[in-house]
Amino acid sequence: MSDFLKPTSKPAITLRKTNIAKRFKEGRGKGVGKFYKPFLEVRDVPSKGRCHRLPSITHGRVVHLLSDLELAIFYQLDWDVSIFDIREQFPLNPQDTKGLAEEYDIPHPEYQGVKQVMTTDFLVDRMVDGKTIKIALSGKYASDLDDPRTIEKQELERRYWHSKGVDWHIVTEKEIPATLVRNIRWLLPHFHSFDLSEQDRRLVFEQFTYAFGTYPPAKIAQISALLDQANEEEPGTYLSWLRHLLAQRAFIWDMGVLPHSKLTSEDLVVSDNWQHGEMLYVSSQ
Repeated sequence: MSDFLKPTSKPAITLRKTNIAKRFKEGRGKGVGKFYKPFLEVRDVPSKGRCHRLPSITHGRVVHLLSDLELAIFYQLDWDVSIFDIREQFPLNPQDTKGLAEEYDIPHPEYQGVKQVMTTDFLVDRMVDGKTIKIALSGKYASDLDDPRTIEKQELERRYWHSKGVDWHIVTEKEIPATLVRNIRWLLPHFHSFDLSEQDRRLVFEQFTYAFGTYPPAKIAQISALLDQANEEEPGTYLSWLRHLLAQRAFIWDMGVLPHSKLTSEDLVVSDNWQHGEMLYVSSQ
């Protein structure tokens, strides 16, 4: 995890006036859900740097992330059931940011005389008590916050969202819950796999439910191995299927506290939806 979140320079992307106009004409920064188009994409980034493209279970769209820190933040947002939309690389209205820069005497980002379009790493829609709450997030490595110019740009971004009535937060690698992110990464290969038919899904779910309630408390790898033997499956088959069920929230555990490597049958709780026969997949096919 330390290597995964080792501070690296986020690639600087500068645009000419024609490029900026073209992006807005293409609808970059517009739309919601799977129809949203990020203002910046991985292909816009110079070859150096660590960027990521991966599908979201929240809306099914491939997201464009420009650093490992953004990836770690995205893992948490995508897994959070209260969040129903995630828009990355969201452009701020240039006229508004220019006006705020003049009002508060903050130099506006520019390149070769062209005022650049500022972006926020994530604009999130969250459902709280039946109401939609928007939250803007900026991912910054802690060491970047020692740079006065970075602080100036963050302050301009903060004032922009404040003027829109949207909560804005900086997230550094120090705020990343390492255990939660490790657990999500362990489940990641099974978010978008649909190799179990509905009938097999139900059967495997019932087998694990019975095993967890019948066998003495043991690590999930041990119980999975027993199921492999009992059902004459190749070693590792049931553990893979269990990861599949965990990724689909058939069983839940305190992912922010307990690493998957220490999971036992006592730690897993059957989800209400699956217990009542609502065996819906987290990700839409």
